[in-house]
Amino acid sequence: MLRQLLSGFSSIHVGLQVGYLISILIEKGIPILLEQTSRRFPKRKVKSFGVEDRISALPDDLLVRILLLVPTKDALATMILSKRWRSIWTMVPKLDYLEMISDDTNKVVIGGLLGRLLERFFGRNDQKRLWLLRFIDESLQAHKAPVLEALAIGVDRGRHVDVVDVGNWIKKAVHSRVRELGFILRWSAEPTRLPNNLYTCDTLVSLGLSNKILVDVPSPACLPSLKYLILDSVVYKDEDSLARFLSSCPLLKTLIVERHHQDNVKVFNIKAPFLVFLSYHYVKLEPHGEAIEGSLVIDSPALKKIFITDHSRDSYSIENEPRLEKANINFRCYPDDRFRTSLSSVMCLEIVLSFATFSWFSTIGYSYLMECKIILVHDLDWLQPLMFLLQNSPNLKVLLIDKTFIQVAEELPLSWNQPSSVPGCLSTHLEIFEWREYKGRNEEREFINYIFANSKCLKRAGFSLKSTGNHKDRKNMKDLESMYRVSTSSQLLFSTQVEYMSVSDETRE
Repeated sequence: MLRQLLSGFSSIHVGLQVGYLISILIEKGIPILLEQTSRRFPKRKVKSFGVEDRISALPDDLLVRILLLVPTKDALATMILSKRWRSIWTMVPKLDYLEMISDDTNKVVIGGLLGRLLERFFGRNDQKRLWLLRFIDESLQAHKAPVLEALAIGVDRGRHVDVVDVGNWIKKAVHSRVRELGFILRWSAEPTRLPNNLYTCDTLVSLGLSNKILVDVPSPACLPSLKYLILDSVVYKDEDSLARFLSSCPLLKTLIVERHHQDNVKVFNIKAPFLVFLSYHYVKLEPHGEAIEGSLVIDSPALKKIFITDHSRDSYSIENEPRLEKANINFRCYPDDRFRTSLSSVMCLEIVLSFATFSWFSTIGYSYLMECKIILVHDLDWLQPLMFLLQNSPNLKVLLIDKTFIQVAEELPLSWNQPSSVPGCLSTHLEIFEWREYKGRNEEREFINYIFANSKCLKRAGFSLKSTGNHKDRKNMKDLESMYRVSTSSQLLFSTQVEYMSVSDETRE
């Protein structure tokens, strides 16, 4: 997860620094490789044109900027070009070791010349993994850039815990005034406590911590520049440590949290006055399907975007009622009234319909809502609640219904009662209507017929059918085509692979 999330921050393409192990590769590996190459491709007389090496004549700072544009393995390979290049890449201010390990297989996947040499000298993957740990350690010690702009390190599931002291890596980064730091620790040992100086780094702007990391924040702690924080499946010493961590980040704007049920926190309290974006993911349950009873408390008055996926059935509360603009909701709990009220300001809403969210559509006025995606996971009687949503969303322009995740053979009966008055959004605003996994049930047909007959501004209606070439699909398509549409200029589209795309920009021009 962390690798993908870190891409939301600035891209990190970096060169690695060389230690004594690289010298071994140079002295032993490269001559062998060159010798094999020379046997395969015999030397030929080549006419010399006296071409001047102008690139090597460039200033050091310009060469460093060039190396910043290439992947790590390519920047590393330049050190064999000549003596002129041997130390240039040690000045590159961005280091990314994540690309050397595959997320899917946890194998060392270093490519290029370095990869071929590793395959020759360290054939087994565990040996390459051990080499990589030492390589990271040595290269960080050799780093010479006065400022380390970005550092990304991933340690996989190997057992080589005693080979290096990962705490020294963090100390080195802080000493080098690091601005962006991503640290993934997936080894089999116990969670590791990071050095205290991490929590007083005044230059750190982006921080991502993942997996076997123990968040033990000292007092005092101060991260005055931190704006982006990722906490992915880490363990907290206690709830006070979490509170100290967040309170030490006065400028925090983005918080991404992935929790697991053994993180030592029962009440997850998020208090960040300038937080704008929150993503909170908590789906792992205790054995036998019972989650630890807890709660999420949000006190962030500047919050604009919130993405929540939570199957733990924890309670939810929100303080200061922020004016949310975008919300993505998927949980089974029943939040308090202030949480529900905060959704009344959203312009873009994506929600997984459940018994917990059913009542929202009839009790909340969505005066600002322009784009809404309804995801159906459970077999529910959902048409009537949807009509309440349309009645309470006068400015809705985009509506998507997604039934992709319903896998039951026979669905429950649906209730459909035509409303006594036409929702305002149908008469004046709805422009795009899409339906994934349309099956053509009688109540669904009546609902769509009502939408077509009353949506005067409709531009596009798209339907994704569950299968292709099926007689029932063809029948559903003809049935939809025969329905009267009050908007004569609207398009009717069919596909078996409709992918939902946000059309916010299109509808807000």
